[in-house]
Amino acid sequence: MRRTALAPLALVAATLLLAGCADGGGTVAAPTAAPVEADAQAIIDSLPADLSSQYEGAVSTVALSPYSSFAKVEGPWKVCYSDSYQGNAWRVAVNSEMKRLADQYTAAGLVSGFEVAVSENDVARQNQQIRQFVEQGCSVIITIAGSSTGLNQAIEAARDAGVPVVTIAGSVTTDAAVNVDSNYNVLGADLAKAAADASDNVLMVKGIEGNPIAVQQNDAAKAEWSSDGTTVAAEVNGDWTPSVTKEAVLTAITTNPGEIGAVWSTGSETAVIAQAFKDSGRAAPTITGSITGDALGFWKANPDSFKFDGVALTPNWTAQTGFNIAMRILQGNGPKLSTLMVPIPKVTEADLAGLYEDCMTADAASIFPVVKDDPLPSDLMDAYFTTPGAVGPFQYSESPDPCS
Repeated sequence: MRRTALAPLALVAATLLLAGCADGGGTVAAPTAAPVEADAQAIIDSLPADLSSQYEGAVSTVALSPYSSFAKVEGPWKVCYSDSYQGNAWRVAVNSEMKRLADQYTAAGLVSGFEVAVSENDVARQNQQIRQFVEQGCSVIITIAGSSTGLNQAIEAARDAGVPVVTIAGSVTTDAAVNVDSNYNVLGADLAKAAADASDNVLMVKGIEGNPIAVQQNDAAKAEWSSDGTTVAAEVNGDWTPSVTKEAVLTAITTNPGEIGAVWSTGSETAVIAQAFKDSGRAAPTITGSITGDALGFWKANPDSFKFDGVALTPNWTAQTGFNIAMRILQGNGPKLSTLMVPIPKVTEADLAGLYEDCMTADAASIFPVVKDDPLPSDLMDAYFTTPGAVGPFQYSESPDPCS
């Protein structure tokens, strides 16, 4: 068992599909950082350290933003949201927070309407929906893209029509968008280190097969374990969905009777993973992933059966950062870079008591905690724009109570 500390999360928005990760034998190469355009690098170097550090280890190219001189759009604005998937509570919660923000900005006279389209992982359908949003007069399109490359033409058509596209929770490769994201490559590696610190024998629970974020995380984790000698007892797909994850973990436990001291996951399914081990009478492993209400509820009821080392990749701040950046673009504030990095809050077992709320039970899969501090507060976000200043009434301190 290694005894190194979990490395600080240096988080970069990067969703290029990574290749060359072997399934067994030999050394797995770590994902290679992509080049950064010289002008963009100069801007990165000028950022506050809390932001510039987020670009370390980027695996996608960072360029100057095509919207740095984008003129203010006269309001009120029509905000349109294109989601590739609504099949889990996290995505539903992002959608709900987007709607709440749109309502708040409508009341303030800044937004005139809010439209949503869901493609259910059909890239061709999402392309069509983005083009339809342009035709319907959307002022800005916010999207969780179903592909890092497959939406590029639709996004470029939107740019040509004067409609900015802002991606969240997964970047695209065209510089016609403004990517608002975090470094899933480094996240995957850091969580792999945490799992390896807990045990030499790790169960790997992956996200959606082929998803750009999942590919980055998987490749980074395998590269980390290849270098430190960690054994992957089993590798399963949980699809970032509780029911699929629990069945996959139960199968892995059954077919691997030896000790599994850690479970590497990156999603919001840590509660069902812990429950699967408890139901099977197995010792509680250290589980990595993103903290959720049901995980906190399980921990409260079973403090000896939940060991956690991960992050708070929560839907509220994911929606809020994307929405606020979209508002600034429409105001003509001018983002400097094509990719804007958002730090992901770190969460350890010591933080669980402070995040727990009475409404959080082991069945509260649709409830997500709210971390104390905004990971990209207005004064820090200012550094990403040619003209600083928040737009509209948003205050992170007024984020809805998880139990409301």
